[in-house]
Amino acid sequence: MLHFEFKKSSRKCYESDREFKPGDGFYSALLECEGGQSERRDYSIEQWEGPPDDCIGWWKSSVPELGKGRVYWAPKRVLIAYFEHLQTSEQTADLAFVTGLLLLQKKILTQLDSELGESTLELHCRSSNTTYPLSVVDISPERLAAIQQELAEKLFVDQPVSDDAESEEVSVEVNSD
Repeated sequence: MLHFEFKKSSRKCYESDREFKPGDGFYSALLECEGGQSERRDYSIEQWEGPPDDCIGWWKSSVPELGKGRVYWAPKRVLIAYFEHLQTSEQTADLAFVTGLLLLQKKILTQLDSELGESTLELHCRSSNTTYPLSVVDISPERLAAIQQELAEKLFVDQPVSDDAESEEVSVEVNSD
């Protein structure tokens, strides 16, 4: 069975180097290269002249529209770094608790069975093999709304962010006024 490595869309035209915008249609071609390698090239509709001679296969796609009102998470490394930062101060225990629950909901952290008691959860990050004790905090509805607003301002972005390159450095600066 043949195994092909598919490169994600470059989001720009191979011929004109013009970046695609949400809603733009484009063609992608998988080409056979020397040494049995393959290469993906994306073409704007205006630049597409049909599949190249050495084409293994091609398809037509469009850049997805960013969902109105939809929010995307910051990279996972940033979310975890922010969570770790919040755990360094008792003044941010409620913010750390809500952030920990969100990381559980997004399956970035998992809850371990522990004997720490009902007032503490034990959370685990598989990617770093780190375990975090998290104090359970009683939060009023008003404070919860304020925390959600703060998290939205600090941790959500308006478009997807790649979190796949582990070698990339992530700088995290947190201001927890």
